[in-house]
Amino acid sequence: MTAIILAGGESSRMGTDKAFLKIWNQHLIKRQIGVLRKIFKKIIVVTNSLPKYRGYKDIKIISDIIPHRGPLGGIYSGLVASSSTYNFVVACDMPNLNLKLIKYMLKQKNSFDAVVPHLKKGYETLFAIYSKKCITPIYETLSSENLRIRYFFKKINVREIRVNEVRRFGDLNILFMNINTPSDLTRIHTD
Repeated sequence: MTAIILAGGESSRMGTDKAFLKIWNQHLIKRQIGVLRKIFKKIIVVTNSLPKYRGYKDIKIISDIIPHRGPLGGIYSGLVASSSTYNFVVACDMPNLNLKLIKYMLKQKNSFDAVVPHLKKGYETLFAIYSKKCITPIYETLSSENLRIRYFFKKINVREIRVNEVRRFGDLNILFMNINTPSDLTRIHTD
């Protein structure tokens, strides 16, 4: 199994590269790598800023195969680069990775092409498991110029993790929190 961290966003609302924000005295990307290493032997970071990752050893750093295609293009690039059938994909701006939830999702993967939390507000597509079987449907979606991740779900077999399943692992607002703005960063430091 491989973990794929998507760190290629523009970070326009934050004004700086979110992967290198300091959270609890550590760069967010370094924190994520440390947490994910407890489960995954292989980690891939998909980024448009390759030079920033020169000091990171024992992880694979790649850039988008098809540039300017957003998170869907990042998922595609990570899956193509991965040697694992199943891959856990996460956005670089999620500081509260819950290993118990990730392990639970991994147990649900058999016979499914993807395992994705589906909450009241929609799918958590950047905290999900995708198999290599998703590569072709994602490529077809990218080729159609539709960049919404969930658009290709109708072409694959998805195991939806429902709200009642997720709640066993903690508060939904904390589990799936993203740091998108300076106020999000302030909030996490005061919680």
